[in-house]
Amino acid sequence: MTPALETQALAKFYQGDSGLIRAVDGVSLRLEPGEFVALVGPSGSGKTTLLAMLAGLLTPSEGQIRIDGVDLSRMPERQRARFRREKIGFTFQTNNLIPYLTAQENVELMLRLNGKLDKAGKARARELLERLGLGERLRNLPRQLSGGQQQRVALARALAAEPQLLLLDEPFSALDASRRRALRDEVIDLQRRTGVPLITVTHDLQDAFELGDRIVIIERGKVIQDGPRDEVFYRPASTRAAE
Repeated sequence: MTPALETQALAKFYQGDSGLIRAVDGVSLRLEPGEFVALVGPSGSGKTTLLAMLAGLLTPSEGQIRIDGVDLSRMPERQRARFRREKIGFTFQTNNLIPYLTAQENVELMLRLNGKLDKAGKARARELLERLGLGERLRNLPRQLSGGQQQRVALARALAAEPQLLLLDEPFSALDASRRRALRDEVIDLQRRTGVPLITVTHDLQDAFELGDRIVIIERGKVIQDGPRDEVFYRPASTRAAE
């Protein structure tokens, strides 16, 4: 079976004042259809850079990315932008909702960009928001929504185009404990019902071990562990260094 996502020796380097910065350094991953992976690591470990490359938002310095067998890393920018828009659902840490669009209009935006905002598309946008508990907030602007509600709108928008791959960047980081757990449960339920392969980035170990079928741990741009959640044991580098 073709993997939903596969990377080979993926790397992203930047030239800094003190030399070459290896933000992501030789990462090889494989995500199977329907699989849910939690990508965890401390701040500055390369999680967000890696996710941005997987989403086609950054061009790798080295290596290869294949999504459902298609080589994303070699695509021209215009073709990659279209592929990203049609095939990849992505949420940012800051939600990036359009402030002058309602919750439903924000979700419909991806369908509009893909030329699929017909009657069925409008119904799908509304259904996603209702499924996420926002049925009474369809006409609210982002400023009229709580942080947790905005996260749910961003998640619905990512799902609207029925992507082949869903990538979530720290979707729970700005929420308090109760809202965090509620949204975490909703993400798990949605992933199980839709079967869309999903990678979520988190720095929180509890999130990682409660979310993913599999856990990938990254430090200093390199994968240091990758396995089923009941087989992974992680101690941050700062803790190991203190011993």
